[in-house]
Amino acid sequence: MNPRLKNPELCKRLFIANRGEIARRIALTAQRLGIETVALTDRVTPPAYLADVITVFHHVPEETTALYLNGNEMIKLAKLCECDAIHPGFGFLSENAVFAEAVASAGLIWVGPAATGIKAMASKAAARTLALKASVPCIEGLDGIDLDRDPELAATQLRKFAKSTGFPLLIKAAFGGGGKGMRIVHDEDALIEQSHRAASEAKSSFGNGLLVVERYLESPRHVEVQILADKSGQVFAIGDRDCSLQRRHQKIIEEAPAPDLHETTRKAMQTAAIGLAKSVGYDSAGTVEFLVDGKAPATSPQPFYFLEMNTRLQVEHPVSEEVFGLDLVEWQLRIACGTTMPASLGKLLPRGHSVEARIYAEDVHQNFFPAPGPVSSFITPSSPGIRWETGLDTVDEVTTRFDPMVAKLVATAESREAALARLTQTLKAMFLANSANNISLLTWLSGFSGFRSKVVSTHFIADAMPEFLKWEKAERAKLETAATAALDAVAFSTGLTSHGPASHTRAGAGESLAAQLTRAAFGSLVKAAPAPSDHNTMAHLHHEKILAQDGTTTTRMGLGSVRMASRHLPFHFASRQTGGDRILFVNLCGHNFKREITKISLVAPTSRASARQATSLHVSAPVPGKIVAIKVSAGVEVEEGAAVLVIESMKMEFEVKSQRQGRIESVDVTVGEQVSAGQTVARWSP
Repeated sequence: MNPRLKNPELCKRLFIANRGEIARRIALTAQRLGIETVALTDRVTPPAYLADVITVFHHVPEETTALYLNGNEMIKLAKLCECDAIHPGFGFLSENAVFAEAVASAGLIWVGPAATGIKAMASKAAARTLALKASVPCIEGLDGIDLDRDPELAATQLRKFAKSTGFPLLIKAAFGGGGKGMRIVHDEDALIEQSHRAASEAKSSFGNGLLVVERYLESPRHVEVQILADKSGQVFAIGDRDCSLQRRHQKIIEEAPAPDLHETTRKAMQTAAIGLAKSVGYDSAGTVEFLVDGKAPATSPQPFYFLEMNTRLQVEHPVSEEVFGLDLVEWQLRIACGTTMPASLGKLLPRGHSVEARIYAEDVHQNFFPAPGPVSSFITPSSPGIRWETGLDTVDEVTTRFDPMVAKLVATAESREAALARLTQTLKAMFLANSANNISLLTWLSGFSGFRSKVVSTHFIADAMPEFLKWEKAERAKLETAATAALDAVAFSTGLTSHGPASHTRAGAGESLAAQLTRAAFGSLVKAAPAPSDHNTMAHLHHEKILAQDGTTTTRMGLGSVRMASRHLPFHFASRQTGGDRILFVNLCGHNFKREITKISLVAPTSRASARQATSLHVSAPVPGKIVAIKVSAGVEVEEGAAVLVIESMKMEFEVKSQRQGRIESVDVTVGEQVSAGQTVARWSP
């Protein structure tokens, strides 16, 4: 037995009431401290990314959001598995005061703040009041809007506040975070409808539809202070982080320390965070978030305003750990077990710079819609200064039941410029073979956008998307010839034939290798591709192996290179074959290229055109999820761009809009129904 298990200051067996990358993160620290861990799984074989750090897996019929939100069940399972402590991670029950109290009442150690601290900050409305009492600057706001209890009164309050403050306004869930239940409203016409949408999403995500409304800061930076507090009343600020790079109000790149922050502002924010935490008797790790006026230069103190306090471990905590050289999870565990922090923790200074990028399975070209489904290959390259937080196996599947974040990449170096360069290099070298992800966007942000050289606001990504799309299009155009050659080589190696855009792979062939193979298999059904324009392009595969065989599905991956004139471009590749259908992925310089191969797709183009014409009368679900609202009915005339229905998927609501003008013939789904991606939800009249 590990002698550290005898340490009376630490728990002996820890139940992790969470999943994915945060479960691995917690388990790594527990393993180092000699603490046994228990996690849940619904797989016959536990996920490989957890298998080396979890002591015991407890099998459940199905992992669902409902399971991880069931506090009584979590406590029951923890006791069944003979655990003496529970760590909630982030999300789910991590900021649930009732659960924290129940854990303590059950005789277990709660690894988190006392329930009183959670309650004090649980409501953004109540937190604003407490912040004002603690002399923390707050922006003008309206607290406790309840559209369920009295819709007419709530609407009156909203209109009155809007009239006195003006637009734009920010509407957000009083209980919760992560951008869920949040809307920006620019005019009175959208005020009430968007408030109802925000309340609905808040209720779905957090079980409470109460809202807070604030004056919307036009050019805000999102800066937060990491705190640690023990049960003796000590509170220390462990630096700050800038989290301004966001899409849909959710962070995707965070860094520590926050750059271009006046030292007076930095100290004032940290003092305010410590004061607020002390005022509510807070203990454990926590984060106090602020909005900083992005228009104010760093040459003088910048105005800042209290946003909220997160009474848990943050997703972005690794960047603070990297620059301060400590383990926040370890201190959560030690504080929970009664350890008093040494004064030296309050004197730590940051060294170097650290940047974190969140890897999401989402389609950046479709308003960041989640992209659940199979993952044919997931490769995470390692090098000095690189840290991965992963929640995905090499071959896996992104489920619709949980958030689409699959991993975090953290790059640390002696300077911000070096950290960003290290992050960009690693993003280019990694490989996530799935239907869509945000890696190309992250690469542009860290390596090529204005974010590298200037302070940006939380609007930066939304404003800069046209610039990103232009860059991405140009980069992919440069790689198209090489990518097609690589896909042809993979098609030849891993199966019968391929089909895709015109490729340029072999000198003097007169048509692409893909077309030659296709012609051999299907004869005259396929037209020859154009003659090659680059006679010096050739792809070679250097390594290939079967990763997984599951029933009728076989997944392969490997490495290759494309020779182009005087240079060679290395690439990752993966293929997944199910029956007669295959999907190929090639990653060149950080860009994924994909090719789907079916016998149907190899039929003459007229058949494909007919198929497109047949589906043009259908309105399809862009993502899998639950129908939460239907905006149209049979016989109604709909304008292009009008809302057809709303789908809830991966804890977010997505509005499906009309792509044309016309009359609805039928609505084929009902509110509450589960739908799959591509499923017909309505039909147009011919």
